[in-house]
Amino acid sequence: MSNLISTDQPFTLDEKEALDALLDTLVPASDAGDKPSAADVEFVQYLAQQDELFIPEVKSLLAILGHISFDSEAEERYERVVAFSNSNPRAFRELLSRVYDCYYQDDRVRRAIGVVSGSPFPQGNEIVSGDLSLLDPVIAEADRHRYRDTK
Repeated sequence: MSNLISTDQPFTLDEKEALDALLDTLVPASDAGDKPSAADVEFVQYLAQQDELFIPEVKSLLAILGHISFDSEAEERYERVVAFSNSNPRAFRELLSRVYDCYYQDDRVRRAIGVVSGSPFPQGNEIVSGDLSLLDPVIAEADRHRYRDTK
């Protein structure tokens, strides 16, 4: 039997460390501590669930960027990321778009910026079950909306 250990992690430990340092450079945690870093919002899980085909692209971007880690000063990491964004603008935009998408879906971030998570109806908008009077304006404008007559 093989001594190999199976894992579903798409990144090696070195790649994950570099990715976390990159994510923290792109969106660092707030000084007040109310907003997490992009490294803290489960970006790898987001990619695995939402955009698995982008994972090889991230691995390539990390290889192009070279080793970046939390051992480096934040300003040094920032300068490397800016240089990378200038030399690879398309790839950087694609990465940043996914990072922002993941970041702003996180409940901690949404609460910190004042966006209520979940359905808006529990905040006081009640819909009475079986009350079809909400459709009256639609029915009244049926000709305008080209709805067919059901009578």
